[in-house]
Amino acid sequence: MQSILTFLLILSGLLFTSESQTNQPETDWPAELNTGEKAVYLDQYEKQIVFELNKVRHNPARYAIEYLEPLRSAYNGDVISLPGSAPLKTREGIAALDECIRALKSASPVAPLVPVRGLSSAAELLVKDQKTYGGTGHLTKSGWTPQVRMKRFGAYQSKLAENLVYGYDKPRNAIISLLIDDGVADRGHRNNILDAGFTEIGVAADEHPTYKYFCTIEFTDGFTPSTR
Repeated sequence: MQSILTFLLILSGLLFTSESQTNQPETDWPAELNTGEKAVYLDQYEKQIVFELNKVRHNPARYAIEYLEPLRSAYNGDVISLPGSAPLKTREGIAALDECIRALKSASPVAPLVPVRGLSSAAELLVKDQKTYGGTGHLTKSGWTPQVRMKRFGAYQSKLAENLVYGYDKPRNAIISLLIDDGVADRGHRNNILDAGFTEIGVAADEHPTYKYFCTIEFTDGFTPSTR
């Protein structure tokens, strides 16, 4: 059994803008990538997270060209200033962005992820817990791991991963931050997103008392819902 548990902590919690990406039309990407569109248990933010992830997986090079390359002008040394956002000090500066662009341009396309309610329910347990008690990381206040949370709603096949991202109310910025993986040596979040072995996904997002917003993303290679 393989477990890949990584998270990204946005220390500033400042990458918020008044513009929402959840309602922006995406007519030029294949409609079949929007696998969460009819998932009634997902809100618009969560649906857009699924869509962004599937765009990356479907055409990594295009995603890099359209959404990452324009960010090069947003850097001033190790500080990035996204449009409408407060400046954020990074650990690696523009080098991390450039490395990400190269990696995506050389990555192979993989199949889109399909949302599963049980996985979103497992993610929601952590989101609600941190909304109430604060904190960061993969464990609830009572110590529940991602595996324990998933087992409450079913069983994953052989491997899982969990990406956490704090401080972004715009889904695309949240995914971009996970792809760049500034300060994360093994680029674990990006690897999870591009892993062809993962086929199903769960997403939950809500407010966070310290970082304004928090999103949990579960990945598995297959999930069987509980019959209880």
